[in-house]
Amino acid sequence: MSNLDFKIITKIFLLTFFINMSSVYSQNEDISIEEIGLFPKKETDNLYSFKVSGEYRFFSTYRYLDFPFQLSQFSDDKTLRRNIFINDDSQFPNLFLRFSGRPNLKTSWGFDLFTFQFLEGNIGPSYSNQISNDNLPLLYDPIIGNRLAGQFGLNLGMNLYGNFDTQYGSIEFKAGGIHWASLSPFTLATFNQNPRLSGLGTYSAFERDPWHPIGSSVEQRYNDFFKTGNIQQGERWGEKAFTGIILEASNLPKNLSFILLYGKTELNGGFSYLPNNSFGGQIRKNFPSGNFIGINSFNSNTFVDSAGNQNFGFNIHTVESNFNLSKLKLNFELGQGRYISESGKGNWGEAMYVEISPPKLTKRITILTQLFRVSPNVINNNSVFFNTSINQSSSIIQDNSVGSTTLLQPFASSIVPLGQMTNNRKGISSNILIEFDRMNFNLGIGSSSELRPISNQITYSHQVNQLTRSRFWRWNFPQGVGPYGNQNVIFRDVYETINLTDDQLGEVINKKYFSLVELSTKFRPRFSMGRLYLFSITRLISSQNYWSYLPIFNENAYVRQYNQEIEAYYAINSKFILSGYSGFERTIANYNTELSPDSGKPRNQIGTGYGLGLDITISKNTALYFRHRWFFFEDKSFELHKFKGTETIIELKTLF
Repeated sequence: MSNLDFKIITKIFLLTFFINMSSVYSQNEDISIEEIGLFPKKETDNLYSFKVSGEYRFFSTYRYLDFPFQLSQFSDDKTLRRNIFINDDSQFPNLFLRFSGRPNLKTSWGFDLFTFQFLEGNIGPSYSNQISNDNLPLLYDPIIGNRLAGQFGLNLGMNLYGNFDTQYGSIEFKAGGIHWASLSPFTLATFNQNPRLSGLGTYSAFERDPWHPIGSSVEQRYNDFFKTGNIQQGERWGEKAFTGIILEASNLPKNLSFILLYGKTELNGGFSYLPNNSFGGQIRKNFPSGNFIGINSFNSNTFVDSAGNQNFGFNIHTVESNFNLSKLKLNFELGQGRYISESGKGNWGEAMYVEISPPKLTKRITILTQLFRVSPNVINNNSVFFNTSINQSSSIIQDNSVGSTTLLQPFASSIVPLGQMTNNRKGISSNILIEFDRMNFNLGIGSSSELRPISNQITYSHQVNQLTRSRFWRWNFPQGVGPYGNQNVIFRDVYETINLTDDQLGEVINKKYFSLVELSTKFRPRFSMGRLYLFSITRLISSQNYWSYLPIFNENAYVRQYNQEIEAYYAINSKFILSGYSGFERTIANYNTELSPDSGKPRNQIGTGYGLGLDITISKNTALYFRHRWFFFEDKSFELHKFKGTETIIELKTLF
């Protein structure tokens, strides 16, 4: 090409460019030169932002048992001597992706994708071509049947968020997907005690939970646990999963705010063709001092037949307040609730709790006292209290599917942690927290009693080797399992049911009383090299047929349980942690409980656990965790209820 040809082509290009630009300006006179080009200086409003974040988590367990454990009394189904499992028994995915966008400053949307990796020898169909229409699942039950890429799915669904500022206040709108929401403890919330006062700090930091964040370093987890008695749990901690429509308003005139919800909780079921829903709301008056008073309501209605003639559900309405009187802190919630069944609407019953924190004696001592009373007529499985009085039937979740039970079973007369409430019970508990620079103590004492003798059963958990025991049943939460059919699997736990025999012709005559003492000690001694953290948890528990402020240590108790856990964490530096664990548990029942068909004696259980571990920060937002545990359990009266072995866990987690 000659120089003349090049100059002619250049002139034609420039002429065309200026003609097009003049056309743009003639159509929109508001466009400036800053808005033009591949890298404009001024951001357009077509898409304000778009983000992709998430986490990858490799989790694998290897378990070896000295002898097989019988999983069911009605079959020969037993655990394997050796078991390698890749993925998490808690049904948490390997890969989790969050997509979000913001078309403008006031509106946003988001959805997520997750995937599992099952090494079951049949992964081909999950990643094959599109499934034929004849094999697609039913419209009203899309979980069953074949799906395109069946190992991919939505976890929290597709969500829409809207935020709008008006002259009257701020409005937030949420729709679709699953949102984490709460109203008040009795209406919509999960059990989430104050870790500094009421016992939340009395749990093991050695165990790995899927939702634990990485933090700036692996040491941060144990330093926070020492300082605050808590480990960061994420946005869902204390909240309930809710899908539907949520409308929130804040900063309204007179310092008012409100929340309205209509949709479903996990107990309603999202894929049932039967009508079911939950709805509620809150109106709150906020004061400049930080105090508030609120009115709350939550309601559930579910039909058990397609004709819509039979239904069950509940209503609960409460008043909640939090305020300070001088240096006295007072928090309470009072209300009424009822249960609705196929036979009609039940009677209203009371629900109340009060938390009182008096002025500090010194800056190092804090005291909290809690009182509660919840009628057996009040039921709400979306609240902080357990249902111990009513069998709630459910045909929403398909039987034998993951996470399903034919009944939402009550926990009978439950032995629960300090501060945890159940219905059909009243109680009082006190905590005293003593803090020093390098040591703190949290002592809690509680006593509670049933309001009516309804159940002839007591349920309890095993704190030592809790997660290891739950992993015997992979991927589901069956009821009435184990060699004697008295164990019930729930999320990351197994609770045991024991029958009482001091009734009259099958009629329960004695109310049950519960006494608990929990002592948590945290120590961070001076150390010449590195940093050492020592944690100790002691629990003393009993259940008997009379009131006692302290646990009973003799045969008068139906059940008495003692457990002790000691943990040590040595930080060579902030990115490398050596850990150790030791646990001991003893559970003993008296002769007013069911006796063994093998020995004719009541429960006489002992459990131990020992562990070693490593926490390593590999790079920013990436960490590797290793745990090895030796575990043992034996019931000397019920000879089939025993297991012994080792468990090795490797977890690699990265955030992006």
